[in-house]
Amino acid sequence: MVAPKRNLKLITSEGQAGSTGKRSRRDKLRRAFRVEDGSPDRVGRMLEGAPGAPPQSLRGNMRAFLQARRQRIADGMPRNLARDVVALPSADVLATEHGPLWRRELRYPVSHVHGRIALDTARHFDRERLAKMAKSPSFTQLTPEECLFLDTETTGLSGGAGTMVFAYGIAFFEGDELVFEQLFLRDFGEEPAMLHHIARRLGEHPVPVTFVGKSYDRHRIAARLAVHKINAPILTDRHLDLYHVIRRQFGAHWPDSRLRTAEERLLGLYRDDDLPGSEAPAAFLDWIRDGTGPVDRVLEHNRQDVLSLAALLGVVTDEAAG
Repeated sequence: MVAPKRNLKLITSEGQAGSTGKRSRRDKLRRAFRVEDGSPDRVGRMLEGAPGAPPQSLRGNMRAFLQARRQRIADGMPRNLARDVVALPSADVLATEHGPLWRRELRYPVSHVHGRIALDTARHFDRERLAKMAKSPSFTQLTPEECLFLDTETTGLSGGAGTMVFAYGIAFFEGDELVFEQLFLRDFGEEPAMLHHIARRLGEHPVPVTFVGKSYDRHRIAARLAVHKINAPILTDRHLDLYHVIRRQFGAHWPDSRLRTAEERLLGLYRDDDLPGSEAPAAFLDWIRDGTGPVDRVLEHNRQDVLSLAALLGVVTDEAAG
């Protein structure tokens, strides 16, 4: 494993910060970092690094946030209990023309069962029904091979070019297998190779299948592609966001339309010891700082998400589902 770099750089977008903009950013930061409304001073300090402030200021505020979070964790741990360095899963480091690329590949036979659903069901979905549920007539012609099951892990939820995508999970059908690929950003200098790989896969499998990806993942990807001047078909009309399909189909009968709820009700999948997605940014930043962040659990969470996307495509059009 390549030793993690210590020099974390967070890029801020340009813009003017009026009172309304500050309130909006404050709300986004609260949601991203799970800050209660009763902590205005803390949020205010974080906003010192908002758009228009020098990157060093944002870096300092992020460091303060992480230090406070680590201290809260340490207060509940025995004294002198050091945290171990976290190893990445086994993967290949590819030498590409754009630099090194950390890439993990897993191949699942279509008979593989995720929850209680075999992945092969995703190759036999009801296209007519899917087109109606997704409100996209073009999906009547959708083939399984066009689908790119896609999920990302990022450094935050606030958006903008400064939000880094530090891990991608993608999957696609190849013969009688579902090929799962996971890309991880060990160092910010490896981002061009990662993005060129994603662009190539999007060219080969041009229909992203996501969960809340229309409003989140694809915009984060598009922002990073734009920074590196890489063209890829990510902001396209043919995008299957299963969140909207599930909400329309089951929203009136379920307590919510979260992925976890869909997994339990449609796939019979109950995750044990799953790291919440809200913990992923801090886990990555800790790993970059000193190698102790639980990014292995973040990557496992990401793997499960991608397999769930494929399995859900196979059952969401089933009239008996839910």
